[in-house]
Amino acid sequence: MDVTREFAAMVTDDLIDGYGHMNMVHYLGAFSRAADLRLGPAIRLGPDGSVISGLVTAEARVAYKKEAMRGDDLRLTTWIVDLDEKRVHVAQTMVRGDGTLLSTAEQLFLNFNLLSRRVEPFLPDVMAELGRSIEADSGKFDPGIVSRRMGIPRVV
Repeated sequence: MDVTREFAAMVTDDLIDGYGHMNMVHYLGAFSRAADLRLGPAIRLGPDGSVISGLVTAEARVAYKKEAMRGDDLRLTTWIVDLDEKRVHVAQTMVRGDGTLLSTAEQLFLNFNLLSRRVEPFLPDVMAELGRSIEADSGKFDPGIVSRRMGIPRVV
């Protein structure tokens, strides 16, 4: 498997919203592209080159730490956290060129067959490659990124 964990992007004018910073939809888009790069080997092509199976998002969570501003160089890193026969869980960070953490994300993807329109188990070779990536990524990311509870804490 290509263990490409890094994805680079730049905040361009078309990503800026009325508040003068990168709009939230573009954070998720960047995290999605970074995950696609890392999980590319899970995408299967037919003989004609068309996609016959790949990953669809079941859940996504983005936490915003600092604003991404026009002209910022971004580096996104994706780690594979967990895996079962049909799902893969990733943790991600978005860092500005100066090293400032701007955002974190976690996403849960399903292996989806575009011909049957159903979630299906990964093929054995994909499962093995993803499993090796979990081992390679173990201990390399902040575990606080994943499975955080969202809500408003109440003092009783």
